[in-house]
Amino acid sequence: MPSSRRDGLTGRFDLVAALDAEGRQQLEAVAHTMEIEAGGVLQTVGGPAARLLLVTAGSLHVVRSDRAGRRRIVRIIGPGDHYGLVEFALDSPARYLVEAGEASTLTEIRFDDLRTIADRHPALQRAITMALARKTAESEHLLVSLTSEDVATRVVSYLLSLPRRRGEDGRTSVQLPLTQIDLASYLGTTPETLSRRLRELMDSGAINRGAHREFTLDEELLARY
Repeated sequence: MPSSRRDGLTGRFDLVAALDAEGRQQLEAVAHTMEIEAGGVLQTVGGPAARLLLVTAGSLHVVRSDRAGRRRIVRIIGPGDHYGLVEFALDSPARYLVEAGEASTLTEIRFDDLRTIADRHPALQRAITMALARKTAESEHLLVSLTSEDVATRVVSYLLSLPRRRGEDGRTSVQLPLTQIDLASYLGTTPETLSRRLRELMDSGAINRGAHREFTLDEELLARY
């Protein structure tokens, strides 16, 4: 079950960074921080969509199921990103199932409150328009990747898109925010094919598997793909 508390927002979110001090205070006054466990459902298809969700820690999975009931992850939302602007702009019911990919900390802002503050602050309106445009560009990029790139290239692109940490030894590592089964779904392939491509990358020295879902990257080798 999600738990909620009032908390401050940070400028890491594009919508918050666009506001002046007054606008940020107004947004913070209506924002609530939630804690949700892995697998927790935040919205279901066709259900009410009435809030913007900003991810502080953890990740959300946006899921679509076909008529046969097969699940496909169509988007992964990590820290600093948000979900809900399309439903906000279209004033539409929920278009996808949204669930926590892992234990996550979120900030929720009700659409009515967001709309009221946007009406008062044109900078927030512009930030919303820019965020929607970026999502469109990202969707176009993913579509091109799924239809024209091989699985190895998709895997490499995804690994390089993740937040990176540099260790004391100078090596760069990333951590998958989802299982390999879910990653295969997101990349439009099968778990078996994904496993083979990861093994090929490890055999080449481009990546090395570490602790829980962690991979060390050789960015120079990965750039050749």
